[in-house]
Amino acid sequence: MLPVFIGGHPRSGTTLLGDLIGAHSDCICTPESQFKISVYRRQNLQGNDALDVGKTAEIIGNHWRFRIWGIDVAEIPYSEIHSYRELILGIVKAYANKFSRPHAGMWIDHTPANIQYADTLAELFPTARFIHLVRDGRAVAASIIPLDWGANTIDRAAYSWKEYISYGIAAEASLGDDRILRVRFEDLIHQPHRTLERICLFLHLQYQPRMMQGGGFRVPGYTSVQHTLIGKEPNAQRAHAWEKKLTPRQIEIFESIAGELLSSLGYPLTFGNSARKMNVMDKMVSGIQEIYKGKIANKFRRQERKKRH
Repeated sequence: MLPVFIGGHPRSGTTLLGDLIGAHSDCICTPESQFKISVYRRQNLQGNDALDVGKTAEIIGNHWRFRIWGIDVAEIPYSEIHSYRELILGIVKAYANKFSRPHAGMWIDHTPANIQYADTLAELFPTARFIHLVRDGRAVAASIIPLDWGANTIDRAAYSWKEYISYGIAAEASLGDDRILRVRFEDLIHQPHRTLERICLFLHLQYQPRMMQGGGFRVPGYTSVQHTLIGKEPNAQRAHAWEKKLTPRQIEIFESIAGELLSSLGYPLTFGNSARKMNVMDKMVSGIQEIYKGKIANKFRRQERKKRH
């Protein structure tokens, strides 16, 4: 099974892209798999050396991100597994079997942090392909600030976006054009057919019209509220929704922090070089909001969401 690791800043459309590619008859799109890196590091594993399969599988099975998948690690044939790579792929195959894709030859993993760990993933999965999904940082900020995780203020969102983009650009330089493809979210929703054909060419997949409709990803209940548009055709109106969601001052602050990077990626600036940096009052308000939302309000919201699912 060939792994395809989609990565980018959270709320850049990684789930949407996974849903579209996952609709291909030869693909299986799984829930996010943060555990694959965290467990690998926790076990202090080296490459694909032999490991204690039972112990590692137990650790994965207890990871809350894995429990969202809705499968049991006991279903994996341990006797056939001799490396960490084989264990992860065994888990993916078990998921594919459960959800009627037993013959899927390609694993679509849309975990945003894949782009942060591209070199590690490339070492673990030598044949893997990567997609670096880029979205206008102002749109990312408008999408993530209202949620109960991630950046709570416009300045934190700007710095976070710059960091993820830097990881992606570094991954592109490290892996090369034959292993990683940059895709713009805006191209995906404005020209979905052409963009999906380009992705299929990169992945050596035959394009299937069914991909345009999505439906290739089963959204877990835990994240269903955040992914209400998954399973539908890409909506071009989403591209500029941030212009109404963010205040002019928020846009200006974002551009004062990340304007150069936005511009270099082809995103027109609203304020350009005239964007004013944060003043003392801006920083004070931002600090208060970050403390209140990050330390109090959002913790309560996450606990309530976990209880429901």
